[in-house]
Amino acid sequence: MKVLSRLLVAMVIVLILDGLTKVWAEQNLTLHEPVPVIGDYFRFTLGHNTGVAFGLFANGGIWPLVVTGIIIVFIAFWFIKGLLSGHFAPYAAWPVGMLLGGAIGNFIDRVIDGRVTDFLDVGIGASRWPTFNLADSFILIGVGILMLLSFQEQPNHNDHSFDSKPPESDPNSLPSS
Repeated sequence: MKVLSRLLVAMVIVLILDGLTKVWAEQNLTLHEPVPVIGDYFRFTLGHNTGVAFGLFANGGIWPLVVTGIIIVFIAFWFIKGLLSGHFAPYAAWPVGMLLGGAIGNFIDRVIDGRVTDFLDVGIGASRWPTFNLADSFILIGVGILMLLSFQEQPNHNDHSFDSKPPESDPNSLPSS
């Protein structure tokens, strides 16, 4: 049950941070007016996304919301089942919690008013990444950590070097003195 606790803690932390920062952005920023944080490289710019990632399927009606909800439920079920069955290492619960927390945070935002609040703006001059939020960041960080974990060497289940039984002796060998 520790694994689920880790997942839930990570997910709740992400949901709280994402929700608080979106409320802060809505109350303190003016739509599409950049506020420099680190010069022109990083700034706060309030925007809204009615589509899914990078504004895809904007104004697509309820279907992006329905599909997103189904995907979140599928991913949650798959990851939780994998964590509980031991398919994933127990420490994978943290990045899974970050990924699910971010996905659920954006889903909740979209359910409330049909759009997601974005305000993090990075780039150089006119070359800018699409505006995003903390939920998006946690999704990417969670996926990145899971990818790194997947590259770790898996234990060799055929290696018996750590067996508690001593190797059987060869009946044809001479006894040691």
